[in-house]
Amino acid sequence: MYRLLIVDDEPVIVNGLVQLFQDRADVELDICKAYSASEAIDIAKRTKLDILVSDIRMPRKNGLQLVDDIVYYWPSCRIIFLTGYSEFNYVYEAIRKNVDNYILKTEGIEPIFEAVKGAIAKLEEENRIRIQQEKAQMHIQMAESLLKKELLERVLQGELLLSLLKHERYAEVDFRMDTNRPAYILVGQVDLAEGPKLKLLESAARIVDRHLPTSLMREYVIQEGNLLVWLLQPDEQLTDHMKIRESDHSIQGNHIVAYIRGNLERVQNEYEQLFDLSISFGISGNLLERWDHLHSQVEEVSALIRRRIQLGQKMIIVDYEQSLALVHAYDKGTSMKQDEFKQLLIDQIHQYIHDYLHGDLSLTAIAEQVHLNPSYLSRYYKQLTGRNLLEYIQETKLAAAIRMMENPHMKLHEIAVKVGFDSQSYFTTFFRKMTGTSPQEYRKSL
Repeated sequence: MYRLLIVDDEPVIVNGLVQLFQDRADVELDICKAYSASEAIDIAKRTKLDILVSDIRMPRKNGLQLVDDIVYYWPSCRIIFLTGYSEFNYVYEAIRKNVDNYILKTEGIEPIFEAVKGAIAKLEEENRIRIQQEKAQMHIQMAESLLKKELLERVLQGELLLSLLKHERYAEVDFRMDTNRPAYILVGQVDLAEGPKLKLLESAARIVDRHLPTSLMREYVIQEGNLLVWLLQPDEQLTDHMKIRESDHSIQGNHIVAYIRGNLERVQNEYEQLFDLSISFGISGNLLERWDHLHSQVEEVSALIRRRIQLGQKMIIVDYEQSLALVHAYDKGTSMKQDEFKQLLIDQIHQYIHDYLHGDLSLTAIAEQVHLNPSYLSRYYKQLTGRNLLEYIQETKLAAAIRMMENPHMKLHEIAVKVGFDSQSYFTTFFRKMTGTSPQEYRKSL
């Protein structure tokens, strides 16, 4: 499933396009929306984006400027511009930025839909080429520094990294982590079938390396069994783009981990498509001033992944710092059965939807709460409940709106906001689609 971000400073256009894509059965998209370039950049910092549909003329920062920020985080994102003006300067600049399409708003809805379908086709082709390259590369032995591998293996066995780095044996090792700056552990666990285990693990490592941005320095080692461990360190340019104060490591951690998580979604999707196997991930907290606890952090993160897999899940993306409370809820020692866990997960999803009807109910936002890959969450929810997650969200919004309509003191525009609609007209369209009547007519019938 691909993710589409729609950006325009006119809510009626954004909401109309969201409705269009939700109503079209021939494309399956996770849709995000923003009403300004700054709001769009906030989304890009924490969410993988595949396609951007953006107005060009917007206050403060226009669409052409927005593209530079979007492609910094997501270089493969396809760009489609909307404008009410046919101006040569805009067209020239759009072409220079390798934009996929430049559409006049006067052309109507259908060209926008066709442009998005064209962008999806390009993404599919790029993915096909990457998979072909990976299949070819599986036959090439990956060069590896034996000393560096030995160093990392000793650390994962419990020896202290800072002490080993002072050892004469490792004086010439090009260890690229700066132990005086923030860094994070990434643990990956692969489902292994019969076959060349090492090659499957090496392929997983290459896919991660290909999808993680160059702004994240990395070192990795393959452990015995089916485990991979990376050390990741954001460079100064990435922290500057995130507008993070170097001294405020908790804020920095939240932003960086969210960005890493967005990249891992792409890794999981490609690995599943390539090998029909799943890979799960866990991300530690900040290692700064905790380098000597690296071994225990790896063990705790990998144990958390294993617990979730034992309870019947795949394609997990665990943010360790954010999931500690979840561990106590899910664990209950070792007595929890898979059916109990599945029901607990469904209850958590439903509770989040009820609590945030007015807010972000995208697949990404919900998946973040339950530490799963968004595409997998969509399939997993349908497998467990027999229905689409979007259907449940829409039915919950409708039920909440109907309950509020029974209060004569609540105005319709207030109800619209409380169930997550930015305008009453968009709410009216939704209500009529779900019930066959308008909110005004329904209220009169009460």
